[in-house]
Amino acid sequence: MAILNRFMKLLEWLETTRDFFYFLGQPIGISATTALFLYFSIQLWGCDSLLAVTLSCVGALK
Repeated sequence: MAILNRFMKLLEWLETTRDFFYFLGQPIGISATTALFLYFSIQLWGCDSLLAVTLSCVGALK
């Protein structure tokens, strides 16, 4: 019974992961992912966090 319970949890996790990757494939998910990557990249260049957020959001929405 414990093995069946773990298998069911694995299937639930796979379904949640599938839904998450489906979201990332939608336009809003692509914009959010782009904004996150741009934010961390801009912060590595030495900008403060407020400027990095502003620039990454503008870049993701263009």
